[in-house]
Amino acid sequence: MNGFETGIRLGGIYAQALFELAERSKMLDSVKDDLDAVRNVSIEVRDFGALMVSPYFSTEYKGQIIQKMFGGKLSDLTMDFLMVAVRHNRMMFLAQIIDKFNELREIGQGYRIVEVTVTEPMSKEEAKRFSTDMAGALKSKVKLQVSVNPSIIGGTIIRYDGKVIDNSIRGRLRQAVATIMSSQRRQEKVDEV
Repeated sequence: MNGFETGIRLGGIYAQALFELAERSKMLDSVKDDLDAVRNVSIEVRDFGALMVSPYFSTEYKGQIIQKMFGGKLSDLTMDFLMVAVRHNRMMFLAQIIDKFNELREIGQGYRIVEVTVTEPMSKEEAKRFSTDMAGALKSKVKLQVSVNPSIIGGTIIRYDGKVIDNSIRGRLRQAVATIMSSQRRQEKVDEV
C-alpha cells in the first residue's frame, strides 16, 4: 500500500470515528463548520500544515499551537479530536479526514456521491445539468465530485455506489483491443483443430 492509499484509509478511519461521535452528540453541523474553519486556516496559513506534519516539533508543541489557534473557537468535540490526531501524528491526513467526514455527512443526509472524471473542467452549468440528470437517473439527491484527467482522451468515467461506467475513449480503446485479442485467440484455437 502506498502513502496515498494509507492516507485515504487512515483518513477514512478517523473520519468515521469523528462522524459517529458527532452524530451521537447531535453535532454534525457544528463539527462540519469547525472542520471547514480548520481547513481554511490550513489553506490560508501555509506554515500551519508544515508545522503539523514536521517531525522536528513535539506533539506537545503542536498541541499548544492547536490550542492557541482554535481554543474557544471550535466545539470541545472537534478540539478533542484534533488533539487525538496530533498525539497520534495523524495531522498529515487532515485533508482526507475532512473530505471523508463531509462525504459521510452527505450520505447521511440522503445524498449519493457520484464521481465523474472528464478530460477538461466542466462549467458550472454543465456540472449542474450533469448532477440533475444523475439525480433523475438514480432517483436520489446527488453530490457530484468532478476530477479532470486528460489521459482518458475524451468521454467520461462515472463512479457511484461501487459501480464504474467507463465511457472514456481510452476505456473504449482498451475494450476494443481486448475484443480483438479474444477473437484472435478463438480463431487460433479453431485453426489448431
